Amino acid sequence: MSVQSIVTFVEASRSADESSAFDLALGWAGHFDARVVVLAFPADVSSRASDDVDVAEVRAQITAQADRAAVPVAVVDRSSFAYGIGEVFADHLKVADLGILCGRKGPMVGERLLAQAALFDGGRPLVIAPRRAPAAVPRRALIAWDGTHAAARAMQDALSVLTAGSEAIVARVTDDKDLRMDQSGIEAAHHLARHGLKAEFREVARTGRSVYVALVTAAHEAGCDLIVAGAVRHSPLHDLVFGSVTQHVLDGDCDLPVLLSA
Repeated sequence: MSVQSIVTFVEASRSADESSAFDLALGWAGHFDARVVVLAFPADVSSRASDDVDVAEVRAQITAQADRAAVPVAVVDRSSFAYGIGEVFADHLKVADLGILCGRKGPMVGERLLAQAALFDGGRPLVIAPRRAPAAVPRRALIAWDGTHAAARAMQDALSVLTAGSEAIVARVTDDKDLRMDQSGIEAAHHLARHGLKAEFREVARTGRSVYVALVTAAHEAGCDLIVAGAVRHSPLHDLVFGSVTQHVLDGDCDLPVLLSA
């Protein structure tokens, strides 16, 4: 099933030209002949910037940029704060094929809640765009495999953005955790091959690195333009003490697009 609808977000207090997520959404939508739904409003309503937003100007910027890319776009101006920003985005994502957001770290609570709600409440895959997002759709993906249901779902979701003939590396980080690996990643690679991808399985030695660093390094070494991973929700204390691949990605640390599925 190809992508027909993409949901993304533009912070209304910033220019649409500054959103790598919007750029990526337009690029992928153009390839898939899909529409883009843009939620455009302040993420943090308590900030002063939210008081100075010209909604009409933001809508005009988004529409003009979409017109230049020849992509149909629907702009949603949030007029009520009865529901949280994450709930609003998740509701739109539930009836779309794919969400695309920017990773963000720092004190902007609204944007962080947006990403977490989209990922864990939206029910659809979420792509975190790097700060400089390429417009082209991915052709070579590294798919993180650890035998969990989240990894399996992410692998399946990746099929919607990887066209036939694309390449996929199913990568398992060794010395990560004690898990029963089922049929390991070899069968996962066979599954992808049956869907028309050129797939192979590789083991990636952790060698004292974090799992996140091991995966990103392997992706760059293999010339990949997308990372695919299952997302796991940890407690804030767990993330603080042990770190998390999901948290690194949501923080915008990765310089490649990352498709996450929960």
